[in-house]
Amino acid sequence: MTDNSAGQENVLKFRSLLETNPALQADVEQHVGNGSWNATAIVQIGRDHGLEFTANDIETVMDQDDELSDFELELVAAAGGPTQCGNDGL
Repeated sequence: MTDNSAGQENVLKFRSLLETNPALQADVEQHVGNGSWNATAIVQIGRDHGLEFTANDIETVMDQDDELSDFELELVAAAGGPTQCGNDGL
């Protein structure tokens, strides 16, 4: 990835936290399912951990990254297919 915004950098930090924090994983899992995810909730969870980013930042990072983490693959599988963003206007 090149020319990342601060928000995109924070998404990467959030992803790192997800890899090592089972409680955070459980919190995020509550907002993912049925082929969609609640971007507003995910953004708020990031803020609660001191990381500011938008739904667009998440989408940009996911679009630019060819490899999903094991946890992200589990989220996609739990959602039952391709992920669609319900970003509630963010």
